Parts: sequence; C-alpha cells; structure tokens
Amino acid sequence: MLASRHILPESSSLPPYPHAPKAAPADSTGPLLLPAASIVEQAMAHARRAIALSLAGAAILLLAVLAERWWFDAAQREATQRHAAALRVAGELRLADERLTAAAQLAVLTGQSGWVDRFDRDLPRFEALLAQARALAPGEALERFGLATRSAGEELEDMRLAAFEAVVVGSPEVARSIFEGDRYRAKTALLRQAIDDFAQSTVAAAQRELERVRSRNALIASTLLLAALVLAGGLARRLAGSRARLQQAEARVQALAATDLLTGLPNRAALHDAMAKALAQATRAGGRLAVLLIDLDRFKPINDRYGHGAGDQVLRTVGERLRMLLRQGDTRARYGGDEFVILVDESEDASATRHLAERIADSLRQPIDLGPASVNIGATVGIARFPEDAREADDLLRKADSALYRAKGDARGGICFYDPGLDEQVAERAALEQSIRDGIPRGEFIPYLQPVVELTSDRIVGVEVLARWQHPKRGLLPPSAFIGVAEATGLIGPLTLALLDRACRDTAALPPEWRLSINLAPDQMLDDSLAPQLAAILGEHGVAASRLDLELTETALVRDTGAARKVTAALKAAGFTVTLDDFGTGYSSLAYLAELAFDRIKIDRSFIRTLRDRPESAKVVEAIIGLSRSLGVSTVAEGIEDACDAARLRAMGCPLGQGYHFGRPAPAGELLARLHGRQPVDAT
Repeated sequence: MLASRHILPESSSLPPYPHAPKAAPADSTGPLLLPAASIVEQAMAHARRAIALSLAGAAILLLAVLAERWWFDAAQREATQRHAAALRVAGELRLADERLTAAAQLAVLTGQSGWVDRFDRDLPRFEALLAQARALAPGEALERFGLATRSAGEELEDMRLAAFEAVVVGSPEVARSIFEGDRYRAKTALLRQAIDDFAQSTVAAAQRELERVRSRNALIASTLLLAALVLAGGLARRLAGSRARLQQAEARVQALAATDLLTGLPNRAALHDAMAKALAQATRAGGRLAVLLIDLDRFKPINDRYGHGAGDQVLRTVGERLRMLLRQGDTRARYGGDEFVILVDESEDASATRHLAERIADSLRQPIDLGPASVNIGATVGIARFPEDAREADDLLRKADSALYRAKGDARGGICFYDPGLDEQVAERAALEQSIRDGIPRGEFIPYLQPVVELTSDRIVGVEVLARWQHPKRGLLPPSAFIGVAEATGLIGPLTLALLDRACRDTAALPPEWRLSINLAPDQMLDDSLAPQLAAILGEHGVAASRLDLELTETALVRDTGAARKVTAALKAAGFTVTLDDFGTGYSSLAYLAELAFDRIKIDRSFIRTLRDRPESAKVVEAIIGLSRSLGVSTVAEGIEDACDAARLRAMGCPLGQGYHFGRPAPAGELLARLHGRQPVDAT
C-alpha cells in the first residue's frame, strides 16, 4: 500500500499530549509544495542552461583556437617566406656583385670591350636584387646601407666608367692603374662590406620576425589553454550546481510522493514506511504501539452541500487539529478520502491511547468555520495494538479498520478497540453491505404499504411505504436487518429513492386520493439535491407532489439544523408535505415546530402502547394533540393495535392513526386483495 521513504521524526522521551483545542483556524492549509513535474523541470532547465552556456563557451574557445591557428599559419608562412626571400636575395646579391667585379677586372686585364658589355648586362640584375633587398630589409638597415654606399657607389661608378673608356680606346694600362689603385680597392671593400652587412641585416630581420610570430603564437596558445581550463572549471561548477539542483529536486519529489498535498500530512505511502520502521524498533526493544484509524462523520454531505472546496477546507482543518493534539514523535497521516491514521507509542502508558482517541473525537466535534457557514462533523475511531492484535503493518491497519467498522455500527462518534471476535462480525457486515449495494439496482428492496386511517370514519386516506428486502438466499427481511447498515454506509439515499420508484409503480392501482408517506434518513436531509430527485421520480410515474408526505425524525434536525431548514424549505416549495416523525421521544423542541412549519406531527408508538398502563402517556398524547391543533397541523398516532386504543385516541381528537389494528404492512397487490372493495381493512 505504500511506496515512499518519508518517515516522521521519532523521540525517545516525549512530552505529554496537549489538551484538545476547541477550534482550529479554517484557513490552515499546511505546507505548499510545487508539483513534481515543476520541480524536475526547474532542475532540468538549470542543467540545460549550464550545458548550453558551457557549449557556447566551448564553441567560442574552439573558434578562437581555429582563428589563432589560421593567423599563426598565415603569419608563420609570411615570416618564413620573407626569411627565405631574404636568404635568397642575399646570396644572389653577393653573386651578382661578384659577377660585376669579375667582369670589370677581366675587362681591364684583357683589354677586351666584350667584358665591358658583360658588365653592362649584369648591372640591371644587380640593381634589381638590390631593390628586392631594400624591400625586405628593416628601416634601420636600409638607412645604414644608404649612408655607407651613397658616396662610395658614386666614386666607384665614376672610376669604372673611366677604366671602361680607357679599355675601349685601347689604353688598358690606364684602366689597370685605376683598378689597382688604393682608392678603388678601399671603395670596393667598403661597398662589399656594406652589401654583406645589408644582406645579413635583412636575413636577421626576417629571422627575428619569424621568432616573434612563434613567440606570439606561444602566448596566444597559453592564453587559450588558460581559457579552456577556466571554461572547464566553470563547466564543472555548473554541472556540480545542476547535480545539486537535481538532487534537491529528487528530494522534493520524494517529499511530494510522501506528502498529502491538501493537508500537508504524510500520505499512505509515508505511513507504511513509518510503520515499518516503528514496528522494527518496537520489536527489537520489546515496545508497544497503537494504531488509531479515524473516519470523519457526516463529511460527504459537506461536499454535496457546500462543494468540494469546503470539503478540502474541512480536511485541512482536521489535519491541523491532529498536529496540535499529537506529540512530536507520533506518526500521523492522511490515509485516503476522509480517513486519517495515527501511530503512537504505548510503551509507557497503555491508557493514553484511549484518552488520545477521546480528545481527538472531542476536538473534531467542535464546529469548523467555513466563512459563510459553520459545520459539525465528528469522528469515529478504531484502534488496534502491537503486538497483541497484530505484528505487521497491514494486519494492524486491517484490524483497526475492523474496530472502526464496529464503532460505526454501534454509533457514530464512538471509539472501539479491536477484539478477535470482530473479524467475523466485520466480514458479515461487509458482506451485508455489498449485498445491499448489489440488491438496490436488482430491485430486491420492495415497498410494503401500511394504511393510514381517518379515525373518525375508519376510512383509509393513505399508506406509509415501508422497506422490505426480498433477499435471494435469506428470504424476506425486515428493516431492522438492513436499514442501520444502509445508513452507516451511505446507501440509505439510493435505497430510499429505489423504494419510492417501486412504490409509485405498485400504487398505480390504488385510489388516487390516497397519500403516500415515506421515511427519510438524517443524512438525506443534508442533501440539497433531494427535492429534485424526488420530484423526478414522481414526475416519471405521473404522481402529484402533493400526494407524497416525507417523514423525518428530530435526529436529522439536531445534526445540522441549518441544512435541515434549507432542505425542508426546498421540499415544501416542491409541493411535498413534511411530517415530524416520532415526536415526543427526542428533543421535542418547540422551536422546530415553529421554525420549520411541519404539515404533520407523528406521535411515537411508545406513548400509544402505554396509554392504558401509564397515565403520563395519555397526558403527553393529549398535550401533543392540543399542540398540533393550536399550530394548525394534523396529528398521526402510530402503533394502534386494538379498537380500545383507537377509540380513546378518537376521543382525544387525534384525526389520523395507523397500526396493526387497521392492517399489517403488505405489498400493494395483497393490500388491494384484503380490501375487497370495502373499508376499513380488518386487522390480521
């Protein structure tokens, strides 16, 4: 029956029970818990956000890494190309310089003008390479090269031109003297050194650029690695936070699974877990426990009359009152519907359980304020004990339910401890309840009719509809065999309506001026839909509402006067007449007669049977008849069994009577057969 881990705290030393409160706040709502789907969705949303942010960070980091790799590859490729170009240009520049120098020297040595032409052809190549070197060289190297070669280059150019003219005119000695002179050698050495420095500076600049690219790449890579570590740490923290939220959500879902959301009390699942733990501890310690199963009285009429919102408010108030009554370590739970369960430790004082049950019953009898109205419910308590009655949770609950069933059978608001003899009685009662439930739609409950006679003329003016059960196995059963069970189980309403429906069919052959009267149970007087239901049945059979007289006892009025007043007014507005039954045996409050305006008063049979033996009975009957006459309502005396009592009541002025003297209850067909077309009906 249970599937939760919610167990209320226990205590080894508990304070005594507090006194029962006189009333509890109507707005006691208990803890508010979010639905399980909402809790899980919140945790999942947090986890999704954490993962989404982490993925976004990872995507950004990945893009940064890709961008860095692209930039590094491009920068390294460009730096490498510049370095390679610098090496190539430096080498080709030296080679071009060597070729120019060799061409010039051969022209001087050989005196052949062809080498001059060779010099002129190689010179543009040298100048082109020099331009490439200038494009690759850093600014400071280019500036140094310019300063170092500007004057030397011009002087060498002049000396070469002079030497080449001498060669062309056939004077190689002059050309040799120019090239072999100290001035030409110094300028040549200076220019060559400048070219070598320029080439080396260009190569070194390209090398430094390549190294800078690699250094920047290492720095960016380190930064990205640090960012990755930070992102990973953030992801880990977010995932840890999501895990914590999911754990919290799981805990809250478990709390929801173990909590009755309406009252805030543990539910049936939590109760079974708590009982299992408490029973195990009691078994080890040799302790004693008691299970109290509490069922609310008159709860269904509150839902029917005021709506389920009012019923929920009543349940919340009951839960709050139970909290106020119990000790911290006592387990309490809503078992389902309008049933509650309490598990208490009896190890120190076995008598405390009965006292607690009495306080609970007294507390729940106190009015509950619903705002525009105040209602009274009450409670019935069944109790089973560990280990005397049972040692398992399910057995304890079943036996507490047996005790509760017995308590409801005795009287609502009672307290009953389990007794081994109850099981058989409860089984029989449960079987009887099920038989009643099955027998109503099968038409097993049939109306027996007892004549109501005008005493002055012995003329039948109506019949009272009395229930009989044509049981398929036990034969015909009287009302005493089933009415009490039907009332205790809430089946009296459907049974009464089914009986009236059958009576309307059976009485179609009776004289149309005869009236029908039928008894209403106290619970029916709390049902706002009673009048429309009765009117629908009569309308289906073409019976006028004015022919139906509804009898109710003072018990229905005392239980909830406001509800009875409202339903009585609805019945009278629908055209029914209303009789106050068994007058003189209950509270006999004159306020009921004045406030509810009954159409008839029915004198209880106990006074009629003792008319001749007890003068007090005669005085009471005379007083009731006089009271009725003064109020302008009719009086019916029931239980008239002989002609002497009929004559005496007639002399007292009682207008109507019924009893075995006028005829025993019988089915409609048998009643008509007895009449034989004449009145009155002879007693049988």
